[in-house]
Amino acid sequence: MERYIDAIERIRQIPEEKAVPDTFRDYFMICADFILKLNDFLEETKDLELSSLSFGEGAEEKHWQDRLRYWNKMFYEEMSERYEISYLNPAYSEKKLSPYSNVLSLLLLEIENLVPSAYEKDMEDITTVLETFIQIYCMFEASYSEYRENHQMKMLPEVQAVKDVLYSYAFDYSWDFIHRQMKGQYIPEDSFTRNVILHHDFKNIADIFLFGSFVSDTALKTAEYVAGLSDEEIDRMAFTWYKGFKDGFKIQGKPYEKKSLIEFRYQMGYERVVKRTAEYFKEDGYDFTLPRRSGHFLTRSPKGASLLYESPNRQMDYDHSYDLSLVMGDRIASRMIEETEQIFRSFGDDIKRYAGPVVLEGFGEPEFEPLEKEERLRFTEHQKEVYGRYRNNLQLLVHRFILEEERSFTIIAWPLPSIGEDFEKILHETVDINTMSSEDYMPVQSKLIEALDKARLVRVMGRGNDTDMTVVLHRLQDPAGQSNFENCLSDVNIPLGEVFTSPVLKGTEGILNVKSVFIEGIQFRDLRIEFRDGRVTDYSCDNFEDPEASRALIRRVIFGEKENLPVGEFAIGTNTLAYKMIEKYKLGSKMPILIAEKTGPHFAVGDTCYSFMEDMKLFNPDGKELIAKENECSALRKTEPEKAYFAVHTDITIPYNELDSIVAVTEKGEEISIISGGRFVLPGTEVLNAPLDN
Repeated sequence: MERYIDAIERIRQIPEEKAVPDTFRDYFMICADFILKLNDFLEETKDLELSSLSFGEGAEEKHWQDRLRYWNKMFYEEMSERYEISYLNPAYSEKKLSPYSNVLSLLLLEIENLVPSAYEKDMEDITTVLETFIQIYCMFEASYSEYRENHQMKMLPEVQAVKDVLYSYAFDYSWDFIHRQMKGQYIPEDSFTRNVILHHDFKNIADIFLFGSFVSDTALKTAEYVAGLSDEEIDRMAFTWYKGFKDGFKIQGKPYEKKSLIEFRYQMGYERVVKRTAEYFKEDGYDFTLPRRSGHFLTRSPKGASLLYESPNRQMDYDHSYDLSLVMGDRIASRMIEETEQIFRSFGDDIKRYAGPVVLEGFGEPEFEPLEKEERLRFTEHQKEVYGRYRNNLQLLVHRFILEEERSFTIIAWPLPSIGEDFEKILHETVDINTMSSEDYMPVQSKLIEALDKARLVRVMGRGNDTDMTVVLHRLQDPAGQSNFENCLSDVNIPLGEVFTSPVLKGTEGILNVKSVFIEGIQFRDLRIEFRDGRVTDYSCDNFEDPEASRALIRRVIFGEKENLPVGEFAIGTNTLAYKMIEKYKLGSKMPILIAEKTGPHFAVGDTCYSFMEDMKLFNPDGKELIAKENECSALRKTEPEKAYFAVHTDITIPYNELDSIVAVTEKGEEISIISGGRFVLPGTEVLNAPLDN
């Protein structure tokens, strides 16, 4: 605490000083002003335990409701409302602060991302950032003082010297940043976010301001609507979510009773559903964590994350998605892997409790197409390689401590009020879709699998696009007891409705072309990916006039900064009811891949669906063993593990209205038509056409 007090006292002096050139004084004043507001908040709430603060009808409770709303607006309005004329914006910063623009823009974001730490009273985290800010300020101050005293040519610090300060900050505190992130994910004790869930019923929408995260209008409207739902409706939503996770363990033959901890990831506003779901898990002896998205550039994923985070500005997130490039290199990547392993070891047996993530996605946000700014930070070619290796090594490390055969997941999606005036209708239809009967779908999908298991390859042809894909399947040694395709029902991926496989790479080739697809919150226009022997050979989209900018977007969002990725999955989505809802309400660009992948055939680039589970015995409901669990890449896991996995699995769906046909071709060249003219024609599957035809 003494270090924090010293830092604040030094920062208090900055507004009174004229110790840096006018060009940079405004920037440092803005940083200091934000820090002092953060300190005012800490002083105002120093006697409160915010995670358990209640909002009743009394004057005191109403006072704190108003104050927390005020502070949320105060802390986030620059990000959400003034970003275009903020030093957070790399383009604006370049005009005002060149040649230090990227470094200082990153530093300001590091400061403004301290708000959750202030709510949690994490003074150590706050102090490390404040001390780094002071160090950089003093570099400008000393240079300017020398100029004024000696009347020599103005001397400013070398740009590299300022970058070196931030490199040292990242390197020196990497353990703390990684440990904070991992503790939030794997250790429930003393969790601030968990306590907020436990101590509130969220029937008062002001409760969501207690997290300290940005609260958008969408989150508020969601919370307001969910607060008005009956307990029965909340229970139905929660039970579906809980049961999907539990059924995933049962279906995959994994030891649910051996575990006792889940991790919640969800869309803000659905806290009532989270709390009720947690109560179901508690009956089974389970606790939970609720990790935040990291606020530090060292541990923020370039792809983003579905952790506790509501974006104040999606363009800001995009502009800063590669801030890690300031420090990424072999040395720091190796250090982060070593420290992650040490932290895993420090958790001891506690890590064995972890059963996996329970995820709730929201859909219906306004469409977002990022602006590509030359001024933002980017990975160099070398850094892309280093980061790719780091992600692979991190994935291998995680699976050493959290065995795939002992963990699972479930993911479900619900609409947001921003989807439009039909929100309530869409929500009720989504409830119907998310609770569809596995028993009804199982025999229909079994018919599909029965036909596909006769095939050596599958041909997929598009309509109104250039899609023309040939998918090679594994050979079944025992057709009576084996299958290539998993019968995916309502468990880990909710809603139900697909059959999927891991193709053989050699011979899998062609063009995958979709006119419009929504991936990771971004709409891709005329996405085109070419494959040869199951690997990506070329790709493009029409998001930007500059083809290379479009390719860069694909590499970041779809490929995870990898090249030559394999086809990890081929699937046929069968949930025509979901497709009908999408068409009815014109939701194509707003649907999460979780639902969209069930509304047509889809391909995934990257790892298979069975990464780290290749040697497990898995079976369909009919008792047939699934044998298509690996490809030529994952087969290297025992000899060259660094080449086996990619830490990427991104689905790309061809909707029914862009699909012409799917044909299974047997070893003898006989053709079995699965879909023709965008309709299911295989005997026994025609029932799937009912929503399409009505």
